Amino acid sequence: MKKSVKKQLLMNKTGDEIQVALVEEGRLVELIIERPESRRSIGDIYLGRVHKVIEGLKAAFVDIGQKSDGFLHFSDVGTTTEDYRALIEDDDDENGESDDEGEANGSVAVQAETSGAKTVARSGGRGPSAAGKDRSEQAEKRQSYTQMIAGKLKANDSILVQVIKEPISTKGSRLTSDITIAGRFMVLLPFGGGQVAVSRRVVSRKERARLKKLVRSMLPEGFGAIIRTVAEMQEESLLRQDLEKLLGKWAQIEGKLKDAVPPQLIFKEDTIISSVLRDSLNSDVTEIVANSASIHKETLNYIEWVAPEMVKNVSLYQGKLPLFEGYGIAKDVESIFSRKVWLKSGGYIIIEHTEAMVVVDVNSGRYAAKREQEENSLKTNLEAAREVVRQLRLRDIGGIIVVDFIDMMDSRNSKKVYETMKGELRNDRAKSNILPLSDFGVMQITRERIRPSLMQRMGDQCPACGGSGVVQARFTTINQIERWLRKYALQQSLKFQQLDLYVSPTVIEPLQNTDMKTEMKWFLQHLLFVRVKGDESLRSDDFRFYSRKNSKDITAEYGDL
Repeated sequence: MKKSVKKQLLMNKTGDEIQVALVEEGRLVELIIERPESRRSIGDIYLGRVHKVIEGLKAAFVDIGQKSDGFLHFSDVGTTTEDYRALIEDDDDENGESDDEGEANGSVAVQAETSGAKTVARSGGRGPSAAGKDRSEQAEKRQSYTQMIAGKLKANDSILVQVIKEPISTKGSRLTSDITIAGRFMVLLPFGGGQVAVSRRVVSRKERARLKKLVRSMLPEGFGAIIRTVAEMQEESLLRQDLEKLLGKWAQIEGKLKDAVPPQLIFKEDTIISSVLRDSLNSDVTEIVANSASIHKETLNYIEWVAPEMVKNVSLYQGKLPLFEGYGIAKDVESIFSRKVWLKSGGYIIIEHTEAMVVVDVNSGRYAAKREQEENSLKTNLEAAREVVRQLRLRDIGGIIVVDFIDMMDSRNSKKVYETMKGELRNDRAKSNILPLSDFGVMQITRERIRPSLMQRMGDQCPACGGSGVVQARFTTINQIERWLRKYALQQSLKFQQLDLYVSPTVIEPLQNTDMKTEMKWFLQHLLFVRVKGDESLRSDDFRFYSRKNSKDITAEYGDL
């Protein structure tokens, strides 16, 4: 039986910022932050306008009023049309399942079917030829479907869409037209066509059958639902109350649509407090603490409805120290920005962010016990595996993650590290895939990414290095300046011109520490009067030349930067 983990939810409000921390066994494992300028948009529903359709990408770009157009792949379009039903007919009445991790934004069950994943999985007992036939049939269906969508979606069309992934870097939101509304015990599918799925984590066949029969009897015609894990063993009255609330939200959406003009926000997801409680609240949560009276009241109102027996676990913080310091997690919050994370054994991991992936390097550090090297490496790697997963959850890192473990000779030890990593990832609500260690001791992981990482949301790009972590050597910048001057002198017939050179104060120092004054050297070389000035707004790899005659920036005009 799985060991119960003691969990705490700490809700900290400072000014306009709200921080919600999930603490397991005294250690911070998840931190959600919301500010007025960066509110969560997962689950928001918009009436959008199709900007353009790109058949080569099998996608459309939709204007929903954000800075960048949203991305709508054809596989996320119109699974409710009669044409599509005929193409992808797949009766799942008795085997409906859903991954619990995806229930919060609700679109997982339908999307899994459009990709053909369930059909292939169910073919496992019928031999490779049957599985191959299923894949071929699904490929043909998808091809037919994308052609159909490409013919139906046109520029300037209005379309109801929902955000399933927030904007990241220069990419707009990822959208779907499979609208879902998440509740405490179920996710409502307004266009579900009577489909009812149950979370895989509800293992009892009897309970699964009870839930499906019960929810089917409640659903209006044409609606579907995904039953969440927390619905297990719940009374009919609570399930009905949850469904009525979701149907009420859908009625509001329909009413707002009548007079809506795209692009327009139609439905805003619950507040960060309600969302966290909805997705994280279970019997393992032994304490819920808020430092704000308004958040405390909102929390009580929600829990009195969904889990009145847990009201006793909710409290308003009265400590003298700030909330996170009082619970000993302030240092964990600060460590989010650190490249290096120490392990208890004395080893450490280094976390590096690149454009394409996140790379984690495991080092033994000062850990060198009296044991043999193989045993030392295994101990450090096992500890690192647990810490890597914790950091992925804490920093909300998604995409491709590559972990370079310490080399081990015994393949059985490599398997232990792999199994440990898999076990830790089971506690993560984000979906992930993991491959065993390669011969080079490298492990590859993909983790669901639905919003920018916490570092991207909480931090600004370094003005000195532009985010690379390395600044150009000052002497390299000086060499670039001297090349610019040679070009300028060759292009200009007039001599004795007066120029002002602006550089970072860090570059002025080596210019001054020379045997001959730099301005004099440049005059003798190029017959130009150059006056050097410091500008703190410039990076160490940047410079600007101005004509003193008309104060015009001539840097790009007469030479390469």
